[in-house]
Amino acid sequence: MSDKVKVIAFYLPQFHPIPENDKWWGKGFNDWNLVQKAMPNFSGHCQPRVPLDDIYYNPCKKEVLEKQIRLAKKYGIGGFMFYHYWFDGKLLLEKPLETFLNNKDLNFPFCICWANETWTRAWSGKPECILIKQSHTPDKTLWKAHFDYLLPFLKDERAIRIDNKIVFLIYQPSLVEKGNEMIEYWRYLARQNQLDELYFIGIKNHPINNAENYSAYDGILKFQPREAYTSTEFLSENKLNYFSFLRKLPESVLKYLRMLYMDFNKYHVYDSRKLWNIMLDSAYKKENGLLDKDVFESVFFEWDNTPRYGKKAKIFTRLSNEELHKNFVELLIKARQHHSPYVFFNAWNEWSESAYLEPDKMNGYENLEICYKSLNSI
Repeated sequence: MSDKVKVIAFYLPQFHPIPENDKWWGKGFNDWNLVQKAMPNFSGHCQPRVPLDDIYYNPCKKEVLEKQIRLAKKYGIGGFMFYHYWFDGKLLLEKPLETFLNNKDLNFPFCICWANETWTRAWSGKPECILIKQSHTPDKTLWKAHFDYLLPFLKDERAIRIDNKIVFLIYQPSLVEKGNEMIEYWRYLARQNQLDELYFIGIKNHPINNAENYSAYDGILKFQPREAYTSTEFLSENKLNYFSFLRKLPESVLKYLRMLYMDFNKYHVYDSRKLWNIMLDSAYKKENGLLDKDVFESVFFEWDNTPRYGKKAKIFTRLSNEELHKNFVELLIKARQHHSPYVFFNAWNEWSESAYLEPDKMNGYENLEICYKSLNSI
């Protein structure tokens, strides 16, 4: 792997209407509605967040992607990781990525992450109410249909590679029934289509109960701040055991418990300094059962999902610009020391969770400037 470290920013496509969201949430709904309607939970709480120049864009438009790519390049961002939604053949929110694919002059490296979770009404306090279920049917016909849809993206010359292998990420590996078999089948299909080898990265959101779920993967990406928030260093032993126990329960029981949690939960504010200390101390350390996997780190500057969850939000404090720069530089140096070619950033445009690099009215271009300064520091 190269000693040159690049930053790949997560890219969310949820900022345009689709018929399904019209049906579930109301005509014209998209994530901008959540962002605009957010209310502060306490005095001094920075909500709602407002994009610079009040531009609530539609990412299906080529000119929007073109502007975002130009801005990302200017500040040294090395590529986008687009979220992709596939439900046993049903696509949702696919238009921004397809617009990118069909316009080869949008010259910017990219990779895809299959966001493979069931959609529910959790935002409105009803996590037990399913909007569209992610079944993960272990059927080779469906696996091939999914691969065939992805094939033009995998063949694209802009696709991000590691060791000349095309990168593909899966958000929740533990949810994919016979996931290792699916990955091996996709490797076979890649060879059948004269495609270069694939490089699979499984995202790690919490302590791994079963490393076997990751056995077919090449790498592990730690999704921040969630991975640090659920770590043994952040949680008490009792809470950690509690969450580990919950992840082993049947989905029907979890739905009921989530409903109770949403009924009684209220917002919490967490200290990001503690999270950053955990992230830096544990950076690039390999876990038992995953010693043969490459490790990839991710970074966040802020996390506040008030637009989605209102008075039941999780809010991680923002550090000073100086602290963010210092911490980011330290992580980038660790990445270079471990010969990791990419550090991921959460996110380019996750406005509904207040995690974004794009400029806003509160901080202007500060997030991008911190990234640029940090990258230049190494």
